[in-house]
Amino acid sequence: MRRSRPAALSKILVLWAFCFLAVSSAQTNEPELDALVENGGYVITRNGRIVAQLNNDKLFVPASTIKIATALMALKLLGSDHRISTEFYLRDDSVLCIKGYGDPYLISERLQDIGEDLRQRGLTEVKSIVLDDSFFALEGPADGAEKSANPYDAENMALAVNFNSVVLSKQAPGIIDSPEPQTPVLPITRDIGALLDPGVHRVNVSAYTHRDYTITSYRYVAELFAEQLRRQGIAVSNNYHRGQVRSSDKLVYTYRSELTVAEIIRGCLKYSNNFIANQLFLYCGAFRFGPPATWEKGRRVMAETLKERGLRSRDAVIVEGSGLSRKNRITPAAMITLLEHFRPHAPLLSMTQQTPLKSGTMADVYGYAGYFGSTTNFDPFVVLLNQETNTRKQFLKLGLAFYQRETQLKQPQ
Repeated sequence: MRRSRPAALSKILVLWAFCFLAVSSAQTNEPELDALVENGGYVITRNGRIVAQLNNDKLFVPASTIKIATALMALKLLGSDHRISTEFYLRDDSVLCIKGYGDPYLISERLQDIGEDLRQRGLTEVKSIVLDDSFFALEGPADGAEKSANPYDAENMALAVNFNSVVLSKQAPGIIDSPEPQTPVLPITRDIGALLDPGVHRVNVSAYTHRDYTITSYRYVAELFAEQLRRQGIAVSNNYHRGQVRSSDKLVYTYRSELTVAEIIRGCLKYSNNFIANQLFLYCGAFRFGPPATWEKGRRVMAETLKERGLRSRDAVIVEGSGLSRKNRITPAAMITLLEHFRPHAPLLSMTQQTPLKSGTMADVYGYAGYFGSTTNFDPFVVLLNQETNTRKQFLKLGLAFYQRETQLKQPQ
């Protein structure tokens, strides 16, 4: 007998509801993990297959987990063994011109090495220092930077030293010292120290420019280079200014960074250094599209990197490379795609609870992106939380337990 239309429709609706529940349950296989997410998403994979997920196609603020995208971009564009250069020129009347190309690791120890190399090349006197930072042409700091004294807000420059931050120790009577033997106490150190309370501080140099126009990152570069040259017996005056290398200047030395790009990335990920991440972001833009480096060129390279991996703006929007900006957005699924491509470089990640991962932290933003499994079977996972409650540690513990159960269940009997 022919079934009535209402009865047939009722059966269809029941079948549809059953299918909907089946799809919904397939979106996550672990209610305990769902309970940790108020606003966010996650994905856990095993052997290239998603075994648990929630809101995997929704965009979230990633914070510093986005450094994985920046690292992948640099490794693919530049290569693991690439080294960033800094050039030294001599002009008539003993003028030393220093041209930076964005090396993020021009630290005190390396400046000592550079001073020794210049002395061995016959440099005995410097009457003036010219600082050429024209390789970068930035319209402003990274989006999301707040110009605070915290080192994570340090401004990016083509020629910068010590991550554009100063470390000092101030005693109660106002005595300024350096807790790092490789870093001398400079006049700029004393000027910044005069503005601080007693204690040990590591501060963003550019944060104090608004208080005293003589406190600038360029002054810091000149004074530190000058002092390290003096330590090598080279006579150096206190004259310096920003400028550009002339065609008549003689190239006397090219310093190639002691660290390769892969080694720079390892440090960047370990310490979640925003300055390093955006130096690489900007350098890649100039490397791909020609100097000067700009934020827009960095974004264009990042967009290419994402597109080559099948990702579009609906999957990820990245406006700077460190995670400072809340305009950065990425879906958990897109982060998994990046982690799949980053898998050969997984050993560059630091360990948290015996798990290689990158964390991300901002106000009301918490995340982990990394790998479960062994060194022979890295399985990507990600959790992005845009919520007040930070439950990522609980997620890591429960997520790993879930992954291990899945692994045991799938082992051949």
